[in-house]
Amino acid sequence: MARRIQPKRLLYLIVGALILVGGIIFIPKLFTDTSNTSSSNTSSSTSDTKPARASVDLNKEFEFPVSTTDKTKKVKMVIQKAQLLDEIVVKGQKATAVAGRTFLILDIKIVNDMDNALNMNTRDYVRLSVNKNDAELLAPDIHNDPVEIQAISTKYTRLGFPVNVSDHNFVLQVGEIKAAKQKIELPFNN
Repeated sequence: MARRIQPKRLLYLIVGALILVGGIIFIPKLFTDTSNTSSSNTSSSTSDTKPARASVDLNKEFEFPVSTTDKTKKVKMVIQKAQLLDEIVVKGQKATAVAGRTFLILDIKIVNDMDNALNMNTRDYVRLSVNKNDAELLAPDIHNDPVEIQAISTKYTRLGFPVNVSDHNFVLQVGEIKAAKQKIELPFNN
């Protein structure tokens, strides 16, 4: 003799099944960001930021020694461009300079020809003097350090300095901390 299911219980089973099926279909969509599926890069496009106040192409190449387990090799760092920007993207968020200030941003390329990955604190190799004041050197406050460069690869990164809009005579000093530095004037027309 077959047992008969009560109508109230049958209704609960049907509603429960519908909720279960709906949850399987719709809950994963709640946790998936479909607004920007084309890029997962933390360095967002600058198309949403103001254009540069000034820009200068540098393409200055430097080599720095890197100690590995068996010997010292060199890594190549190229400072490609310097820009004065009122808005930048930091960790995926837009940052705007306060009144009277701007950002001096350096676009950098690092080339690792070695067969092992390395980490590099790029901010240790660059200092900035402003207004012909070589006694006070600025270190970059905006950086991605430590920058990890995979074996036999190229990595792009940025360094930045918050500066006053009224500042002028920008000179980069590039080199190892305890070694001689090469000076690079930034001829911004601002």
